[in-house]
Amino acid sequence: MASTRRIPKLPHRHARVTTVFVGQRGGIPYEVERTTCSVCRRVLGERPLRRAVA
Repeated sequence: MASTRRIPKLPHRHARVTTVFVGQRGGIPYEVERTTCSVCRRVLGERPLRRAVA
């Protein structure tokens, strides 16, 4: 099965896309803000926002 991930041939400026989702850290649910590049799909940054309601 071939990978569908796009790898740009030329250097590019990352096109930042920010998403918010619920993840776990140490078994505790948190809302997490993740910034990714829409071209290469690389994770550029991630930070917990607040503790989510269980």
